[in-house]
Amino acid sequence: MQCDYYAFRRAEMGGSLNALEQAAEALEEAKQARDRNARDQAENQMKQAARQAVTIEPHLAYLWFEAHNSELGNSIRDAWQESLTAGAIPQTFHFTPDSSVITYLPPLSFILRIPFQLYKPYISKDERDFHMLDNPLRKEKVFQKTLMVASTSWKGALRVNTRSSVKFRISPMVASTSWKGALRATLWQLDYKEDKQVTIRLLGNPRGSDEHQAGRLYFYPTFFDQVGFEVINPHSRKTGVGERGPILIECVPQGAKGELFLLYVPFGPLEQSEDERRAQVAQDLEVLAQGIQAMLTTYGFGAKTSSGFGTAEDRLVREGKLAIRAELAGEATPAAALPEPQQPDLPRYLESPTRLHVDLRRSDGSLKSEAEYQALIESREQKYAKKDKQLYAKGWWEREGEKLAQATPQEPEPEPEPGPTETPPVSEYPFRTLSELCKVAQCVAGQLREGGKV
Repeated sequence: MQCDYYAFRRAEMGGSLNALEQAAEALEEAKQARDRNARDQAENQMKQAARQAVTIEPHLAYLWFEAHNSELGNSIRDAWQESLTAGAIPQTFHFTPDSSVITYLPPLSFILRIPFQLYKPYISKDERDFHMLDNPLRKEKVFQKTLMVASTSWKGALRVNTRSSVKFRISPMVASTSWKGALRATLWQLDYKEDKQVTIRLLGNPRGSDEHQAGRLYFYPTFFDQVGFEVINPHSRKTGVGERGPILIECVPQGAKGELFLLYVPFGPLEQSEDERRAQVAQDLEVLAQGIQAMLTTYGFGAKTSSGFGTAEDRLVREGKLAIRAELAGEATPAAALPEPQQPDLPRYLESPTRLHVDLRRSDGSLKSEAEYQALIESREQKYAKKDKQLYAKGWWEREGEKLAQATPQEPEPEPEPGPTETPPVSEYPFRTLSELCKVAQCVAGQLREGGKV
């Protein structure tokens, strides 16, 4: 099926490829004739034909000329680089949750949000085999090449004709599995080997283990809104001359912004005591903060980290946040009570428009005698006063209450409603640098060990 698809796309761009070849021949003739005007015209025709081919299928057009050992693939690649722009994944897709979800998680769960900026370019390897570069960036599987048109909706963008003026907007990403692998490698460098209990609690057992314990950390993908290129030129160690020529690598450039989002849920044995659970969460938080700082600023993430790629600035793009499901000495969010239901404006002797007050009502719904009502008041060691006489509803009962009771079936006694629930306490701790994150983690860990309201 994939072969049929690319055969169809090749036939679709046949006119553009033929026009590019004809313009290349005209360019050679103009060079031999030393005709400057004809040369400029041929170059413009080549660029226009290359742009048309790129709007249909850039990788297929490039590989077509590469298979024929033609240098025209460079024109396709140049046009592709000009049209290549990155676009952020819309927040409406909710690839990362909102911080408010912490209120639905178990006690001592926490969310860590770190908006960072790249200090060195980020390089990764995409799973696509059909690409004009040997080293493409990993992109979101669905939106890695989305046809976008200015001032149009997603629905309209999907219906646009591929021959019209469109832009290729890609979404470079760091997959959640990549984050987990980078953090595991960093903890190994910090002497938290795979057999350490804190490493197993955070990341689970390594692949191939027989225990199959999942980690408490859940990673979310990170999306970037920029894309660029790096060029490397491997040299021979003997001669010092380039061996394979310049190699173009797709990357997320220096200065691009992203956000690392982590979720921690402290599940464990049922027989575990509260003190043990607090001690584990405190240790996990300290080790996690130390590992994240080292991963982002020292050891890096992605490919070619030994060459300095994939590191971030210590100072964050904006304020980061640690939100933990516990009431600690931080910026705790107040508990929000549910609004009380509004009651209709009724006389004191009525519970509803058709029901007497419970003190005045017999089990069958009829009105108690005044003696029965007085006995009830006095049984509460209260004096039968004037206000109690005013509450007695004999006039309303004779006027309309008795008729309503006969016309409508008796309503069952309402069950007592549960009291208003409160939002669980959540403590939030902001930080502006990765170094400050480690200090915040130590502060929170100390409070957890001392004990606090959960």
